[in-house]
Amino acid sequence: MLARAIRHPSSNTRCGYLILPLSVDMPALLNEGKHYPWPRPPRCPRCGGPRLWGHGYVPRYFDNLIHPVWIKRWRCPECRAVHTLRPETHWRRFWAPWALIVLSLRGKLEGQPWGQDLIRQRQQYWWQGFLLQRQMAGRPRELDALLREGIIVATHSLSHRAITPWPHPAHPRLAVTGPPYPP
Repeated sequence: MLARAIRHPSSNTRCGYLILPLSVDMPALLNEGKHYPWPRPPRCPRCGGPRLWGHGYVPRYFDNLIHPVWIKRWRCPECRAVHTLRPETHWRRFWAPWALIVLSLRGKLEGQPWGQDLIRQRQQYWWQGFLLQRQMAGRPRELDALLREGIIVATHSLSHRAITPWPHPAHPRLAVTGPPYPP
């Protein structure tokens, strides 16, 4: 049976997989593999549903690792979204830690040549993504301003460029309830 792609109501793009950053002890994760104690999100970040089911593990690669790391996934039965957890040190769809990417971009902004310890083509890809993100608002923005706004500065995505904070609060900030029955 084929999985049906979920489309977000406000866009034409698929968003069946949502990525949730959280603090992870990488040495323990590498050591324990699928037995790592991943926290369960209190609610679905997409629809706010209270139930999330374990949806297995998916292998993900990171820089300087020969073997993939098993990352936990959760599935919401209400909206059918699948949420993948990941270390907060990495932006979604990037193998390198975000601090290394920002360091490379800062060096280029200061007029330095590409770093010798990283592949030049990867740094150029990050640079092209940065140039795209700084032009998104119609006026050029600096690297620090983009980071303060919560933008993944090296992404080429125009729709999934925000850093999604997690965990979300389990309850809405303001909950108003009316009388249980009409008067």
